[in-house]
Amino acid sequence: MSENYEQYIDEACKLLKELEGALLEQVLINTVQDEFNVVYLKTSKGVFCLQGEIGGEYLGVRKSAEMPEITSDGGYEITKYSPFEQFEGHEIVQTRQLGTAWNGHGFEINFKELHTKSMLVQSIYCGSAPKELDDCLRLGVGVYQNENK
Repeated sequence: MSENYEQYIDEACKLLKELEGALLEQVLINTVQDEFNVVYLKTSKGVFCLQGEIGGEYLGVRKSAEMPEITSDGGYEITKYSPFEQFEGHEIVQTRQLGTAWNGHGFEINFKELHTKSMLVQSIYCGSAPKELDDCLRLGVGVYQNENK
């Protein structure tokens, strides 16, 4: 890994902590030919985009002037993502980075009153990248159990 990656990641993730304390109003996902490319978060503090940087080797957080419209045009689509809809209407209480550049860099977002679930957004570079998926995202919901049953 280049020694500059740490500096690049710090710069790209400066806005991550700004999400804390915001109410998540809406989540939309940009897909291109079935690849997740951008996660749009409309919050009480503005619109934030979680996206790959430098070909998806690590993720960054950008601010946008407005939320995109839901659309479908050929292989390009902006749509809701049903697993993330459960987080809408909840306050973001903690954000943190996961992984490293070229090794599953991403974000975990935790929400008030949702103690056993979190939103996960990661670079596709996690272990080995599937063929022809260079700069896309992995999306998931972390589920934490407090009991062994």
